[in-house]
Amino acid sequence: MPNVFEPAFCDRLIELYAAEGGVDSGFMRERDGRTMAMLDYAHKRRSDHVPQDPQIREQARARIHRRVPPEVKKAFQFEAARMERYIVACYDASTGGYFNAHRDNTMRGTAHRRFAVTFTLNAGEYEGGELRFPEFGTRTYVPPTGAALVFSCSLLHEVLPIRTGWRFAFLPFLYDDAAARIREENNAYLSDEVEKYRDKTSSKNESG
Repeated sequence: MPNVFEPAFCDRLIELYAAEGGVDSGFMRERDGRTMAMLDYAHKRRSDHVPQDPQIREQARARIHRRVPPEVKKAFQFEAARMERYIVACYDASTGGYFNAHRDNTMRGTAHRRFAVTFTLNAGEYEGGELRFPEFGTRTYVPPTGAALVFSCSLLHEVLPIRTGWRFAFLPFLYDDAAARIREENNAYLSDEVEKYRDKTSSKNESG
């Protein structure tokens, strides 16, 4: 979906990252029945910034709500009523940014996620960093700046190594009211670290 975020808003998100910096972004694994946060550069290398300004969060939410759920409903007959996670992610060539093949909903702490959304914020300003779905071939995807690329969280996907520059992206998840009940039921299986991360990266009102 093109032009969900206008270029000026993409620039604003990148400016926030540049001004406040990012931190190493881990990934989730299940250990002894609990969803834990892991950090392993052999699997993923990315830095994330979490905007705390409620106005920026609302501006992002409003843009997504206006454009993305209607198209998801048209394509998949799914009511994407809720959104999780406000982060500006950066794949940096100087540290060899990438993310090996993974799925986004395989643990109790992530089982509610239904669709992932990738917004590229600065297309054409880097090389590498393409999105690929290895179960379906070698084709790669580089959405234009401000466009939303939406795919099922159950699909295996990867971000190829970035070769030059910095790839900035905004990366929320969508789900519905039924999945929200699953999310609530599974909160008991989150590690303290994952629970704090969720509180930091999400809004109190996640409804669309």
